[in-house]
Amino acid sequence: MFVSEISFWGAVLVACLVLVASIALAFIDRQMLRRMLVIFGATVVQMAVVVAVVWLVYQTNAWWAYMLWFLLVLFLSICWVLYPVQSLWKKMLRPVSAAMLVGSIVVGGSAMLCLPISVFLTVYSVLMACMTASMIQTMVNYQRSLHSPGTHSSCKSWRESLLPQIRSMAQPMVMVMPMLYAGMLLGGVSPLLGLIVILLLIAASFVANVLAGVVALLMLRTRN
Repeated sequence: MFVSEISFWGAVLVACLVLVASIALAFIDRQMLRRMLVIFGATVVQMAVVVAVVWLVYQTNAWWAYMLWFLLVLFLSICWVLYPVQSLWKKMLRPVSAAMLVGSIVVGGSAMLCLPISVFLTVYSVLMACMTASMIQTMVNYQRSLHSPGTHSSCKSWRESLLPQIRSMAQPMVMVMPMLYAGMLLGGVSPLLGLIVILLLIAASFVANVLAGVVALLMLRTRN
C-alpha cells in the first residue's frame, strides 16, 4: 500500500519546516501569517470536500456521482476566477459562470469521448485548472483595460483582454500536459497513442479557453 511507503521521519521533517516557517513569518509579519493560516485552512476544507466527492464517485460509479464531481469542479473554478476581482464579482458573476459552464462542457465532453470514464476525474480537473488560470488572466486584464487611460472603446478593451489569454494559454499546457503524458505511459499506454490523446486534449482545451473568454467578454460588453 502506498501509505506504508511514506517515510515517518520525512513527514516529521516537513511538519517541522512548516512550523519554523510559521514562526519566522510571525516575527516578520503577523498579519501575513494570519492570512496564510486562513488560506491554508480554506485549502484543507476544499481538499476534504474534494476527497469526499472522489470517494463517493469511486464507490458508487454512477452517473449522478460524476455529475456531482462536474458541478463541484465547475463551482470551485468559478470561485477562483472571481476571487481576484472581488470588487466586481456581482457584475462578473453571470458572465464568468456562463463562460466556465460552456468551457467545462467542451472540456468534460472531450475528456469523456477521448478517455475512459475511470480517468475522467483527473483529466477533467487538470483541464479545468488550465482554463481557470486563463480566465483569471482574462478578467484581470479586462478590469485593467477599463481603467486604462489609453482605452477609449469597449471593443479595444475586449481585444486587450482576450489576446493575453490566448498568448498565455500555452504556459499551463507546457507544465500540465507532460505530466498527463507521463501518467499515460506509466499506465501502460503506448507513446504514440498517448501523444494522439494529448494532442486531442490540447485542441479541446484551446477551443474551450477561447470560447469561455469570448462568452464572458461578450456578456460583459453587452451589459456595458
